[in-house]
Amino acid sequence: MQTPHSRQDWTSREGHYRLVIDNLREVVFQTDTQGAWTFLNPAWVELTGFTVDEVLGRPFLEFLHPEDRQRAQEMFIPLVEGKVEYTRKEVRYLTRNGGFRWVEVFARLMVDEAGHVLGASGTLNDVTERKAADDALARRERYLTALVEMQQRLLATPEGGDLYGPVLPSLGQASGAGRVYVFEVHRALDGGMLCSQRAEWCTPGVKAEIDNPDLQNLPMDTYLPRWVDTLSRGDVINGLVVDFPEVERALLDPQGILSLLALPLRVQGVLVGFIGFDNVAEARAWDRLEVDLLSAAAGAIAVTLERRESERALRERERRFRQLAENASDVLYLYRREPPRGFTYVSRVAHTKLGYGPVAHYADAELWYQRVHPEDRALLEQLLEAPQPFQGAPVVVRFIHPDGRTLWLEHVVAPVMDASGRVVAVEGLARDITERREAEEALKLSEASFRALLEGVPDAAAIERDGRIVYANAALVSALGFDNAEQLTGQSLNDFVKDMRGPGGTRAAALTGERRLVRRDGRTRVAEVVSLPLRFDGQPAMVSIARDVTEQRQLQARLTLADRLASVGTLAAGIAHEINNPLAFVLSNLGFLSEEFRHHLPPGAGGPAFAARLHGAADLEEWKEVLHEACEGAERVRQIVRQLKTFSRPDEERVSPLDVHGVLDSVSMMAANEIRHRAQLRRDYGDIPPVMANEGKLSQVFLNLVVNAAQAIPEGAAHRHEIRLVTRRDGHGRVVVEVQDTGVGISREVIDRIFDPFFTTKPVGVGTGLGLSICHSIISGLGGDITVESEPGRGSSFRVVLPTSEPERHAVPVSAEPRPARSATRGRVLVVDDEPAVGRVLQRILREHDVEVATSGRQALERLDVGPEPDAVLCDVMMPDLTGRDVYETVRREHAGLEGRFVFVSGGAFTTGAREFLSSIPNVLLEKPFDEGRVRSVVEELVRQRRPAALASGSA
Repeated sequence: MQTPHSRQDWTSREGHYRLVIDNLREVVFQTDTQGAWTFLNPAWVELTGFTVDEVLGRPFLEFLHPEDRQRAQEMFIPLVEGKVEYTRKEVRYLTRNGGFRWVEVFARLMVDEAGHVLGASGTLNDVTERKAADDALARRERYLTALVEMQQRLLATPEGGDLYGPVLPSLGQASGAGRVYVFEVHRALDGGMLCSQRAEWCTPGVKAEIDNPDLQNLPMDTYLPRWVDTLSRGDVINGLVVDFPEVERALLDPQGILSLLALPLRVQGVLVGFIGFDNVAEARAWDRLEVDLLSAAAGAIAVTLERRESERALRERERRFRQLAENASDVLYLYRREPPRGFTYVSRVAHTKLGYGPVAHYADAELWYQRVHPEDRALLEQLLEAPQPFQGAPVVVRFIHPDGRTLWLEHVVAPVMDASGRVVAVEGLARDITERREAEEALKLSEASFRALLEGVPDAAAIERDGRIVYANAALVSALGFDNAEQLTGQSLNDFVKDMRGPGGTRAAALTGERRLVRRDGRTRVAEVVSLPLRFDGQPAMVSIARDVTEQRQLQARLTLADRLASVGTLAAGIAHEINNPLAFVLSNLGFLSEEFRHHLPPGAGGPAFAARLHGAADLEEWKEVLHEACEGAERVRQIVRQLKTFSRPDEERVSPLDVHGVLDSVSMMAANEIRHRAQLRRDYGDIPPVMANEGKLSQVFLNLVVNAAQAIPEGAAHRHEIRLVTRRDGHGRVVVEVQDTGVGISREVIDRIFDPFFTTKPVGVGTGLGLSICHSIISGLGGDITVESEPGRGSSFRVVLPTSEPERHAVPVSAEPRPARSATRGRVLVVDDEPAVGRVLQRILREHDVEVATSGRQALERLDVGPEPDAVLCDVMMPDLTGRDVYETVRREHAGLEGRFVFVSGGAFTTGAREFLSSIPNVLLEKPFDEGRVRSVVEELVRQRRPAALASGSA
């Protein structure tokens, strides 16, 4: 008989299952039949930021986006009613920071052994990134569809038809704009530039402005001068209206426009109008992708406008030529072959055309033979004497005008026969085609110029006829890795396009767009290809121009990586905040105990007496040493946290005077673990002034250089190697910082490429190849320079040169004054912090005052409503229910004047809104962990301002 498992084994297995669930990345949940949470694993906290304890027992609908709650309810009810066994939906769950995450919910009916419905269980899987990628792809597809539809409508627009009306709806719906419109630019009588609205499309509910008289004949030089310059250059106007100049806002605000995008319409480089997109629902600027795609739409409209203008000009030219033809005729003639030979009829226009009138022709039968070009004499004789082979076919003969010009005459002849069929005369028409032949010669010269132009442009270009290359410029030959153009002649450009195989590649227009060009050696380059039809050497052909954008795409990849690094920085700032909260009261408690020992433990012989009362032989000196070491260790943690916050700070564009030595010391602390096993760190600091830089960016540069120096030194021989940090001035007053190492050095083959993007000598997984490139970009942006000297086996030296800031005025030493004795008058202090331990710390620091602690913003406001008003309010910045800003704004409205006695405290993890708020108010900010002396002095100053008379009497 098999022994059943003991209860202890079952408990162990249950604990094992619980451990597995607790470590899943997906949220595992259970709800009761009413939809209230009954179980959530720790992944819930990572997903939403809400703790499990604070949400258990609350309905799951409370944590859904309001727009998704109805769908979720419709999903949940059939499940708990047993109509379905499981369900799967994608909904948005709210997060503690006010945002939301897209979550795929899989829920299954949960029943007990008796078949009673207990509720639902399942998983929540974060699909936010996938949704964002899907949305971006859908947005791009929406724009491309709109562009295709717009092109089709432009092509279908009849001559003289409405050009704008059919295309604006598709552009408006694709862009999400509330209003899309077209303005045409024209000139006033005084030469000023005017613009008038010609077309408009609006979403339902948005007021149309097409009939607004203020938008007709609007003087752009007066109201939109910035637009004239920007749009005339081919650039766009894009941004939030609140950031626009005042004169523009006066025009745009009455229309309810929050953000705007205006794209130029230019014909032959001249601004003829612009197409605008208004956002009246939200203040959101258009991103780069939208601007590029909408610019393509504007370009298509501009091309159509240019085509219409060209057609109009052509029609006008044809009208003039038609009128000329109606008032003039070609030279008509009749030449008699029978004696007496000669011309029997010549039209009067011959004098104008040939320089000889009819009388001159009648008098001299040999006139044309005398004036014909010597090379064409035999052809003329055949034309007049034996015209049968040329009947109806044009024949070109050159004629010498009396003024010496060579005329090109196109003859069309017909033989005149007698009754027997014998040719007795020739009837003909001579058309002056000199202008046309000169145009053809000019066209040949133009084609030669075009060929020279293509040869000189830096972009690769090819001309194809019947799908085969007939011309390739030097840039294309080089781009594809060939030696000369003859090696490409006769081949198809499609053969060198990696993503254009198959029948689709035979269409010339299919080449247009971003393509991958395959070099002769098999490597690929990314290029933007544009293909256009033209005539080349007098025959139809297709020209394709390819611009190499490989480096641009690599730059985009670098920006993507930078965005990930920014996310890591944000995470680091959050960690710093979480460390600072407990660190605040740890440090203060240790300081408090140390102070208590100093006041209450008697010196000398008192120590043994106290130890005797404790029935032991404790060494009080050892106690003090332990406390001192604890305080020192906590202080070191605080400094590390400070450097972590500095390195992860997001305000990367703020530049201020900066102490380079402080940055180097911070970097040394952060990289200490990387250095200590490889080398000894030496500092050789000179007397240098501050530099103008951003602390986070400069820390990133030197941290990268120091870590690279450490990684260039093998582990295990730290006593033989060193990393030296040297600072000095150069001969031009600039600051020079050198990071020297005794590592393996850099070979001569790669030293010229180490600042190139994506170049690295490290193995896969160790480096991205962006570090030194980013360092170079940062230093160059600061107006400095970075160089390297290295010798294999002897180490490397990276030299950073930075311009100095404005010289700072040295403070005049002030004689120390004795501090006045602390006032005996007690102040009233209100502490607002969601961490109770922080509140208790501040109570002990400020024990000479009456301190009351509120653990939430709402509790603090309730306390202020019942009075009396405190002399000082120490308020945390980031709290879960009401933030410090919320409390401050409420106090400013309901207790005017009290907001001036607010002192904010924080661990440093600010949101963008919190940072902007703190920079906009004059109140003091105290950082955790606290400097107790500064806390006391700030509070004493507020109490002194509040009760000056009482303090004066107390200190007398």
